[in-house]
Amino acid sequence: MKLIKGLTRIIEKFCTLLFIIMTVITFFQVISRYFFGISYFWADEMSIFSMIWLVFLGASISVSHNAHTRIDYFISLFPPKIKKWIEIFNNFICMTFIILVTYYGLDVIKLTMKNVSTGLKIPMGIIYGSLPVSGVLMAIYFAILIYLQIKDQNIEGGLPE
Repeated sequence: MKLIKGLTRIIEKFCTLLFIIMTVITFFQVISRYFFGISYFWADEMSIFSMIWLVFLGASISVSHNAHTRIDYFISLFPPKIKKWIEIFNNFICMTFIILVTYYGLDVIKLTMKNVSTGLKIPMGIIYGSLPVSGVLMAIYFAILIYLQIKDQNIEGGLPE
């Protein structure tokens, strides 16, 4: 479990770095555009691409904390034993969906590796790679959550230390 917690910390630090990069570049772009009349063609792309990676990696972090989007009002009405198996089924469905999206996302990467962005001149497949990378991470986290739920461990706050 330490390996998974370490992986989560690395992802969190990378997301923090992406957020700082996005904020600094956007601030720099606003200042240079409005005070000096200079606009950098690469700055908007860098901010957008950082945001894309930040969102998808952030989604995987939310799964590791068992905080992914779900409506559990009706689930909470069931007795604990039934609730447990409904949550396991819910996580299994989510994991299956993520695996399918990841699988088909690989085709998108293959198709877009030949296209380059206009400002940064990087392959667009790198940007679209955020989906499969985060998908693999989310599938791993869902599998661990399912395993822990079956073993009757409390996962309310996410993965245990």
